This record gives sequence, C-alpha cells and structure tokens, in this order.
Amino acid sequence: MHGSHFSRKVYAIIKHIMKHRENTISWQKLLSSPWPAVWAWIFLAIIILGIFMPGSTLITIIKLSGILLCLIYACQKFPNDHLLQLALLCTFVADTILAINNIADGGLLFFLAAQLIHLFRLEPQARRPIAIIFAIIAVIAIASDLIFQFAPLIYVICAFYLQVILMNIIVSWRWYRHHPKEPLSLCALVGFSLFLACDICVGISYLSLTGTFSTFLYMPANFFAWFFYYPSQILVSNSSRYAKMVPKGR
Repeated sequence: MHGSHFSRKVYAIIKHIMKHRENTISWQKLLSSPWPAVWAWIFLAIIILGIFMPGSTLITIIKLSGILLCLIYACQKFPNDHLLQLALLCTFVADTILAINNIADGGLLFFLAAQLIHLFRLEPQARRPIAIIFAIIAVIAIASDLIFQFAPLIYVICAFYLQVILMNIIVSWRWYRHHPKEPLSLCALVGFSLFLACDICVGISYLSLTGTFSTFLYMPANFFAWFFYYPSQILVSNSSRYAKMVPKGR
C-alpha cells in the first residue's frame, strides 16, 4: 500500500517536471530568426537617422513601423496572450497620435491604458483586483479633471502613468525573483526599466519645450528617449507570462 502511494507521488513529480520543461522557453527558442536581425536593423536606423535626420518623415515612419512589428511579433509568437497584444496595440496607437502631436493628451491616455493592461496581465490572479481598482481610480480622477479642470490634464495622466509603470517594474521584479532562469521574466524586468528610462527622457524633453529646462536638452532627450524606448518595446513584446509560444514550423 505504502509502496503504491510512493510510486504515484514519484510519477506525479516526474510528470510535473516534464511539463515544466516543455513549457520552459529558452533564449534560443524565444529569439528565433529573423526577428533579432529585423530589430537590430530598425534600431540601427533609428540611431543613425536620429543623429543625422532627427526631424525627418523617414525616421517617423521607421519608428512607427518598428512598434507595429513588435505587435505583429507578439501576435505570431504568443497568439493566445490577447492582453499583451491589446497593450501593444494601445502603445502603437499612442505613438501614432504623438507622432502627429507630441503633447497630445490622447496619446498619453493610450499609453496609460497600455500600462494598466500590462499591470493586469503581469499580476498573479489573486492580485489582479488591485490593478482593477487602480484603473477605476485613474478613470474617475481623469474624468473629474475633464469636468472640473482642477489641474492640467497632462499632469493628472502623467501622475497615474508614473505610478503604474513603477508598479509594473515591481511586479516584473517579483516575477524575475521567483523565476530567475525564465527569459520572459527578465525581458519584462529590463523592458519596463528601459521604458521608465525613456519616460524620464520624454519628461526632460517636455520641460525643455516648455522652458522649465534649458532648450539645449530638447534634442538629446528626444534622441535618448528612442534609444531606450525601442529596445524596451522589443523586450516587453517578449514578456508573455501565461501564454505558450507556437512551436516553430506550425
């Protein structure tokens, strides 16, 4: 009797280990061709054109195309992770709006929506109500500001945005701490950290535009914003927490 019970326990443990190995995603499997080469060429183009042709239409098209490709990549690699895809779609819409008007409130709202979706998908099931409550508070505060105009809307949006991206970094760190050998957890942690670095540069750029900071900082801040931003999007698009990848060849 005891021997039979022990055998069942051993079988269950082996089955769990084998299932975990099947679901573990290696760097080689994650970064399958041709995507690393595509990302590298786009990033190189953004850097070169950012130095020599920073205000050109060409660099804007390349930037938006690069963000769209991150969405396409996620749809192909993680077809079941609809929250990741929705967050990346909101990011692409935000970038498109800000490419037309770089201080448009609508673009910032889509960025906030993207971060809230990321928070919801990254949080474990038991902690997801926190993300929902935070989103409800943000909606109420933004709607109240639109009605009563107690502060510039951009400041209200940015205040919530800063909080949620810091929350995403914390959640990603918890994920990485518990699964340090999981490439997706490292992608999330580094990706959102680079996202924050980009946002700091965007803040410097905006304050330079308004005259709070020296106008000398405007161009360098814009350059380094995309220096951090595009790699962050590549990594975030590889941060699917729950979906399985489609095996190569299917």
